[in-house]
Amino acid sequence: MDALLDANAAFYRAFESLSLARMEEVWLRAAHITCIHPGWNALVGWGPVMEGWEGIFASAFAMKFTLDDVRCVQRGDVGWVVLVEHVESHDRDGKSLGVVQATNVFERHEGRWLIVHHHGSPVYPPLAGRGPAMH
Repeated sequence: MDALLDANAAFYRAFESLSLARMEEVWLRAAHITCIHPGWNALVGWGPVMEGWEGIFASAFAMKFTLDDVRCVQRGDVGWVVLVEHVESHDRDGKSLGVVQATNVFERHEGRWLIVHHHGSPVYPPLAGRGPAMH
């Protein structure tokens, strides 16, 4: 489980680095990888996923993540981490803060955990005077 959490930490270090080369190092180079950024459609395959990261990195000056409520599950050569990202980003429009519920899925490939799926969904504050949404 520690190796899986280390791989998750490496993903966020690559994210904060704003370096496409570092992001490429933590992903499995495969046609089945997927990535869903908040508000985006699914990116499928190596090319589209890396183009998505390239676009994000090109528009950001700095990003810092604080991770919360981290939960990790491993089943054989697949594992996933569910967590809350508290994101501080800086771009040409200034500083922004956000909260994202994220899932990162990893596959063990040749003894190394590599990410194969990242999904982030924005978490919005509750409306004033209202409790949690009922489903």
